[in-house]
Amino acid sequence: MLARGYEWSVAMRYMLARKRDRVISVTAVLSVTAIALGVAALIVVMAVMNGFRAELMDKILGYHGHILIQGYGGKLSGYEQIMDDLKGTEGIVKMMPFSENQVMVTNEGEAWGAIVRGLPDDFFDAERLGIASVKAGSLSAAPAEGGLVLGYQLANRLRVSAGDKVTIVSPKSVPTPFGSTLRYLSYPVAAVVEIGVYQFDESFIGMPLDEAQRFFRLDDSVANIELMLTEPDAVDAIGPEISAIVGERAYVRTWRSLNQSLVGALQTERVMMFLIVGLIILVAVFNISSSLFMLVKDKSPDIAILRTIGATQASIKRIFVTIGLFVGSAGIIFGSLLSWLIISNIEAIKSFIERAFGLQVWDPAVRFITSLRAEVNLTEAGLTVGLALLLSFVATIIPARRAAKIDPVEVLRYE
Repeated sequence: MLARGYEWSVAMRYMLARKRDRVISVTAVLSVTAIALGVAALIVVMAVMNGFRAELMDKILGYHGHILIQGYGGKLSGYEQIMDDLKGTEGIVKMMPFSENQVMVTNEGEAWGAIVRGLPDDFFDAERLGIASVKAGSLSAAPAEGGLVLGYQLANRLRVSAGDKVTIVSPKSVPTPFGSTLRYLSYPVAAVVEIGVYQFDESFIGMPLDEAQRFFRLDDSVANIELMLTEPDAVDAIGPEISAIVGERAYVRTWRSLNQSLVGALQTERVMMFLIVGLIILVAVFNISSSLFMLVKDKSPDIAILRTIGATQASIKRIFVTIGLFVGSAGIIFGSLLSWLIISNIEAIKSFIERAFGLQVWDPAVRFITSLRAEVNLTEAGLTVGLALLLSFVATIIPARRAAKIDPVEVLRYE
């Protein structure tokens, strides 16, 4: 359907700006601009959503693990035997037993609900713990001092840092000679860390496992065993094998079942956003049709002369289809370059908008994660380019047919 030979020369002649064709040329430039903006918007939006999904899943899986072995009633006795049975299972790269209890943490009149995780001493390490960064103090000091590791947002709410003390209050009462009372103890803050997910950062407290077992009176039990696999998607193959090994001693849950609603919502949002933002390209290609209709009307005498000297209807169609696809392709190229420029500087753009307008573009309390990340999926980018090309071609069909059906006799009669 593309022009060839003299058809290409005619198409290029029609696309070059002349004084009397200035209106048509401006319309073509606007068409290129509209398509470029549509393509750039779609690629950037999908890249940001992909980055958000990847970052969120990385943080969630780093915090919760790929597979969780949970004890009945919140207690898992004999967890050492379960871990011994799982050793040597192909695909497991990390096993971490931990306790998990809800508490209230207080400091100088400030109080906030939190979740205490009792962790083995050798897991007080930034890489093994799966945190984004250590803001203050030292992780290794927690087991040595019997101290706590606080999430960054939680530490800010309590106005504490490494070296300060906070009080942990357990909601479970303990009997005393004077009746039941809440159990509470004061602990030093060994470190303040940023996990990267806002909800975790405002509720996380890490405590040495032996201290957590004493404080919450867990004896030698834990609440869960967290398993990390070579790949998150490996849960489908390894999960049944792990369930068979664990048997009835506990129940096994995968990250898919733990985050089923979130994963489904993210996937639905990706599809809907692609369709909605894709409408921008659909609207943009209408400019191609309008500019081609104007070009056909302006070049009617030229088309009539071409027909009289032997040009076929197919040749006329190819000329105008080529013009439309050229405009669409130019818009796609500029849009792709613009999207690359935006994605490469997305953090700088976000910071500039926040400083210039006093807005919080990326609120971690709403968006879950604390940083903005863009990740281009080549399949989606290719689909965007293909969609724009297809719509550009469709937009040329009606104007090209109209140009091909021009009757030379009727046009030249009044020339």
